[in-house]
Amino acid sequence: MPRILWQNTDITWLAALVVLLVIGLLWLGYRRSPLRGWRKLAAMSCKLAALALLALCLLDPLWTQQQPKKGENEVIVLVDTSASLDTAEKPGEPTRAAQVSAALNSGDTDAEWIKALSEDFRLRLMTAGAQTQSVPHFHTLKFDGSRSDLCRTLMTLRSGGTNLAAVVLISDGNATDASTWKAEDKGAPIFTVLAGKNAPTPDLAILDATVATSPFEDAPITITSRVSAQGLNGKQATLSALDEQGKAIVTEKITFNGNSPQTVRLRIPVAKPGVTFHKLELKAEGVSEATLANNTRLLEADRGSGPYRVLYIAGRPNWEYKFLRRAIASDDDIQMPSLVRIAKREPKFEWRGHAGESANPLFRGFGAKEGEEAQRYDQPVLIRLGTRDAKELSDGFPKSAEDLFSEYRAIIIDDLEAGFFTQEQMHLIQRFVSERGGALLMLGGQECYQSGGYDHTPIGSMLPVYLDRTTTTGPMLDARFNLTREGWLESWMRLRTDREEEEKRLSAMPSFYSVNQTFAIKPGASILATISDASQTTLPAIVSQRFGEGRVGSILVADLWRWGMNDADSRKDMERAWRQLMRWLVVDVADSITFSAETDPADRERVKLSVRVRDRAFKPHGDALVKIEVTQPDGKKSQLFAEPSLKEAGLFETDFFSSSSGNYRATASVEDMEKHTQLGIKTAGWAYGPQAEEFSRLAPDRAFLQRIATETSGQMLALDEIAKLPEMLKNIRVPIEVTLSTPLWHSPWIFLALLILIGTEWFLRRKGGMA
Repeated sequence: MPRILWQNTDITWLAALVVLLVIGLLWLGYRRSPLRGWRKLAAMSCKLAALALLALCLLDPLWTQQQPKKGENEVIVLVDTSASLDTAEKPGEPTRAAQVSAALNSGDTDAEWIKALSEDFRLRLMTAGAQTQSVPHFHTLKFDGSRSDLCRTLMTLRSGGTNLAAVVLISDGNATDASTWKAEDKGAPIFTVLAGKNAPTPDLAILDATVATSPFEDAPITITSRVSAQGLNGKQATLSALDEQGKAIVTEKITFNGNSPQTVRLRIPVAKPGVTFHKLELKAEGVSEATLANNTRLLEADRGSGPYRVLYIAGRPNWEYKFLRRAIASDDDIQMPSLVRIAKREPKFEWRGHAGESANPLFRGFGAKEGEEAQRYDQPVLIRLGTRDAKELSDGFPKSAEDLFSEYRAIIIDDLEAGFFTQEQMHLIQRFVSERGGALLMLGGQECYQSGGYDHTPIGSMLPVYLDRTTTTGPMLDARFNLTREGWLESWMRLRTDREEEEKRLSAMPSFYSVNQTFAIKPGASILATISDASQTTLPAIVSQRFGEGRVGSILVADLWRWGMNDADSRKDMERAWRQLMRWLVVDVADSITFSAETDPADRERVKLSVRVRDRAFKPHGDALVKIEVTQPDGKKSQLFAEPSLKEAGLFETDFFSSSSGNYRATASVEDMEKHTQLGIKTAGWAYGPQAEEFSRLAPDRAFLQRIATETSGQMLALDEIAKLPEMLKNIRVPIEVTLSTPLWHSPWIFLALLILIGTEWFLRRKGGMA
């Protein structure tokens, strides 16, 4: 900003004295003047101003102005060379890339605005796409970048130099890393130039797509996608999900109404366990699109892989166990090793065995092999079903964290009193849920809940219902099962996708007669289903809650088996309900080894591979060797070693950089360094498709470029206004400036001002009759 600098400030007193003397002389000279009114006042003011101006010139004033020092300040011209710019907005029109090239070049030389900028600034020419690089000129630009990493580049450049005056960005505003943008308080202003005006037409596009895996039979994989169509109002398209062999699994028809995006959900009812890959494809017959690069999307889904082991323990063989076993027989991922008591612990003298017999007579005739011991009279008689080997559960319910935490994801207690467990075992179950993150489900047998003595026990404290309230209400007769609002929201509680069909199913369920009555649930618990009798008495039937890192559920109906006895369709529904319940128990429970692959949002090529290792007691295990093998889209395999993390015990991390578009599958092998034994193998995967994300949004993002300019104190221009840049940049603050000074005494404007003031005063005196 221009300003005045006074050089001889040491004689300010002299200038002030001259001004005072002039005021006195003027007063004396005009006291007897014939001039009257405004003429007298105007004449005195003109003469006073002229003499004061002469007095101020004694201070030798300078007119100073700051200007950028030529060739010292740097301006970066950054051009977005991503492939999406090489698209025409209408058939036959030049592409945005061609328009940008024309604005940057004049024949084989630089455009005039670039030449004008180079006279005042030191220019650095750069391009940004998948990589950022400096170029000597813009004559041979190639718009082939697989992504637009503009924000990361701008944030780095803006704060990267002491002589940087400004950054000029030429782009359509569609940055693939837009979520990472953050404007720092300090840094050079960014002047944005918007390339393009409208979205290309006609064009179909998959804007984004997400994958949700479900542990339930009706929708193990759900793909939610937002699609759009420009210039195809009323046209019909098909969205298909393809498997790894390119075969369409499911297809949905879409009719577009205007240019607004539509959300489409595809449900894949049958999917393999573990990591699977799918390709989303959008097509419209007979349409010549602006580009096909945004019509496909690669997706990865991980349903997890079993076996998921659930420990079932019951006080007696019952109908619920029979139907539960039958239901999960068709689910290869669920294993249910079981402990079923067939006789309680009894005093020795109550048994009538043969003379000299010390073993329980219930085992007589089973042909025990030499070295085996039959269970004693004073021990309960347990049978093991579905165990992995002869050793599993041979000593009854596990007594150590290593045996319980490492083997099972969930525990089901059915028709078994609290006295069966020792106090240490009940505390172990509590730790299994709260620390290990396992699940506990108590069924409605006659020796569970209050009747089983679970009140004031570690297990009872975890249950979502209170057990300390007795009731005088009689037994429920002809009770009907219904879902609550919370139950309707839980997909594992529903067996039909349509609400009307589900209501019909519920109304067809049989009546129930045996219910563990409770009238209060604990804070944080949710009632998912209720049971009501003819007298309108309503009690909780299924309740769940979080407890520590895990979850606890209660089924308070004791005769659910009646559902399976109703008819064949009811039996199928009940078996499906059991399978969904078992999946709900285990779906969020972590394994001792977990493997994840997370794509860096700021750098899509970079994938962080993380392996968490826990020992048999589910404590972090840092003494392990973690080897990761990555299979790339072309079949090439890469070997990596994950290093221990400093921020978390038991965490091993490494980075992998995706080089080509396609599906990536990684297998982590974990070995105990001390014992030299393998702890486990886990698989993860990811899909890398930078082109689909680059082309997903083709309409110019004017709002984003305006935001960048506003937050950095710059301005936004349209591409056809780019010639204004040199003049705009002349007026900005720059790091290195030069001061231009001109003595005001030598200015012709000062001399002209004196002549005007003195001439005006003389004219007024003459008009007033003064000589």
